[in-house]
Amino acid sequence: MFRPELCKLCGKCLTECQWMKATPAQAKNWRTEMTEGKYTPVLDNCITCFACNETCPNGANPCDQNLALHEKYRSLVPQHVVEAMEEDNLFAGEVKGVLQADRIMTTCSYEKSKPELIQGQLYDLPRVGGKPYLCWSIFPHLGAPSVQRKHLQSMVDRLGMTGAKEVVCFHVDCYSALARIAPDAGIDIPFRPVHLAEYLVEYLRQYGDGVKSLGLSIAYQRPCTSRYTPEAERYIDELFDLTGANRVKRAYDREKALCCTSVRLLYGKGNDRVDREKNVLDAKEAGAEAIVYLCPICKDMLTDVASEHSLPLIFLGDLARAALGEIRLPV
Repeated sequence: MFRPELCKLCGKCLTECQWMKATPAQAKNWRTEMTEGKYTPVLDNCITCFACNETCPNGANPCDQNLALHEKYRSLVPQHVVEAMEEDNLFAGEVKGVLQADRIMTTCSYEKSKPELIQGQLYDLPRVGGKPYLCWSIFPHLGAPSVQRKHLQSMVDRLGMTGAKEVVCFHVDCYSALARIAPDAGIDIPFRPVHLAEYLVEYLRQYGDGVKSLGLSIAYQRPCTSRYTPEAERYIDELFDLTGANRVKRAYDREKALCCTSVRLLYGKGNDRVDREKNVLDAKEAGAEAIVYLCPICKDMLTDVASEHSLPLIFLGDLARAALGEIRLPV
């Protein structure tokens, strides 16, 4: 949630935004007007990448203000589109045969849409997924954050019905929803959300010398919702260290990471091809042999450009599987 009492109107959230050009004076003026609920050029350029929440030095969550104004002015999609998508994602009825376990994994929609990513011994634990457990993460990108907040309580309640003390989140958006967005909305979380990378690190540490070093130089494609939980990035680095994946130093990484541009493409906000090319070339020129992704949408967006530059895309979990000798990587 936006915290106006913490906003110092320094303008850093806008002057350092990669998707708009703003002078310090413009940034201060626009943020002031937005705090008053006004429409500004920020909404014409914002692609809902959440980066400014991390950029803000005071923890004011300025992107959440952007999202609220996108919703107020319906500046991204019409109301009827939001309503239709909400209806399509609703789960009606009760969940039957709820599994009971101290630790479970929630796969959101990906056990059905990307089953190839959830294979092998790593994922041999009780799992739930599908509509009852959706994190509704598309709706902030539609400029409708209230829709996600409205349904997160049901998601939390259904996960809580399992009696789990820990819920491993296969989807980074689920982790962000449970670790930050839901608590900020006043929703009590009766279990500990576990980031996928934290789980993978714990799993590999159990194998000690049985984990082989991959000796691979990689670039990391950071997902946009990870901006809500930057403290979890340490698990990404630990996983790279454990698997022998050298994270190359490049321009578009960590706080400066580029969005995969899926939303920019969806709303026609500029030339997304140019930005994807810039991102992939940055990885290539930094010496990466592959790009590691966590969000499957990032993979879908970058595949064409990355293949043109002979950079395979590798799912984060597949690094762990390769280090255990389960699979071979495409490099």
